[in-house]
Amino acid sequence: MRGSGAPFIGGRVVDLGVAVLEVRRYRLVRLRRETAWGRSEGEDAIQLILPVRGTVSATWAGRQDTVTAGDLYAHDLARLDEMVLRPDGRGGLEVAVVIIPKPVLPLRAPAMDAVLGHGVSADGGVYELLKRFVEALSDEKLSLSPADGQRLGMVLVDLVSVCFSNMLGSGAGGRASCRRQDLAGRIRAYIQGHLHDHQLTPRSIAGAHHISVSYLHRLFQDEGDTVSGFIRDQRLRCARRDLADAALADVPIRQIAARWGFGAPADFSRTFRMVYGESPREFRYRTARTPRE
Repeated sequence: MRGSGAPFIGGRVVDLGVAVLEVRRYRLVRLRRETAWGRSEGEDAIQLILPVRGTVSATWAGRQDTVTAGDLYAHDLARLDEMVLRPDGRGGLEVAVVIIPKPVLPLRAPAMDAVLGHGVSADGGVYELLKRFVEALSDEKLSLSPADGQRLGMVLVDLVSVCFSNMLGSGAGGRASCRRQDLAGRIRAYIQGHLHDHQLTPRSIAGAHHISVSYLHRLFQDEGDTVSGFIRDQRLRCARRDLADAALADVPIRQIAARWGFGAPADFSRTFRMVYGESPREFRYRTARTPRE
């Protein structure tokens, strides 16, 4: 994006491993598509903006919305046409920006596209919980170890995922049936509660919810996902969280993999590297063992 007006004047970055939190302070600024705004990987990530002071107006994929303090707004840079950040009456303009790579979120296109470009009030419910959590992480007095950052990053991703699912269920994404969305949510919760079960399959999931396997697959296809893909991603996220936990640094990797439903250690290592770009051992060395060395 190309900027005009007085640009970025300060802020801080909180590394949360799987996510990044940036607190940015601006004067009046208008951003357009011509040059990149934010981090270079932005087009492969979502940016969740929480205005602390001031107003943010954006046009994303033709959708226009304005949010102020107490609201949330999500977008990616690929289809962000314009964003205008205006100070409040006291001259302040500050935003908290949560940056999360798309692959670590459970939603897939078109479900992801359905929630992007929309503002939502954080007054109550899961939205307010997310806002308060981000505010706590934004505190300049907060000091986190790498392992703490990893764990809190996973919590943040989970909260964002819950909020996005809530937006879909409330109709922000144009869902035709609340009952269908409620069933999909219950199925996802069931899967997350049975990740340790090596016999967790589409057939067993469908049977537990008294629906056909084909209908189960359609529920996930509606959100641009697959049943097996969701199971794999959730297992990987849980295993990754445990690998980042310094308290579990002496637990063998194969044991952590088995705990979350992975059979052969080699398959787990190969899948982990494919998704995260490094082996489980490399990831653990970089995170969980760092405080000890």
